[in-house]
Amino acid sequence: MMTRARTRSVRRSVAIGALTTMVALLSACTGRGGGQLPPDGVLFTGAASFGFSFSCERSSNSTSTNPPAGRLHIELSYADHGTNPLGGGFAVHGTVDTLDPVLESMVCIGQEPPPGTNELIFLGRYRTTTTAPAGFPQACAQTTSGCRFEVIVRDNDRNRAPSTGDFFSIKLSTVTLLTSDLDPASVFYARAGVLANGNLTVD
Repeated sequence: MMTRARTRSVRRSVAIGALTTMVALLSACTGRGGGQLPPDGVLFTGAASFGFSFSCERSSNSTSTNPPAGRLHIELSYADHGTNPLGGGFAVHGTVDTLDPVLESMVCIGQEPPPGTNELIFLGRYRTTTTAPAGFPQACAQTTSGCRFEVIVRDNDRNRAPSTGDFFSIKLSTVTLLTSDLDPASVFYARAGVLANGNLTVD
């Protein structure tokens, strides 16, 4: 019995350890905003528009004697409006991964700092909201797709006014398993740059 208990403990430690990087990237931050990336005239002939919100309700900040568990919230909308390496335009909607409530609370109470005071990195799962172009992987083109994305935002000007100085990056992958980063070989679409218009805020 001691051996079984020890095995369960080791498995739990491995699972939590595998998400250490994710905790570091997600904790102690909120972010929101939207805007457009401009076309580059080479790979991307049209603008890409997006909007996102990210938050962790950290139970450790509650004044309640019985605070709720930490809750992670992610919403992402993204649309490429021109031709791109996958073919025609498309749109996706991203949400948070489905996490065990205990793990979700741990992520939102994590003490590791984010990578920078003006940068936020978050991962989740997405589904297509329009007809997918020919180059979009079939398994990820389903409305019930569990394929995963990674977004990086940088609030470069640190103000709440519309600006062209903020940075947005998105990667879409074929990965369906919960991981703290995406295997580069699984990424089939990537676009990044400074905003043509809009504003990002990272707190």
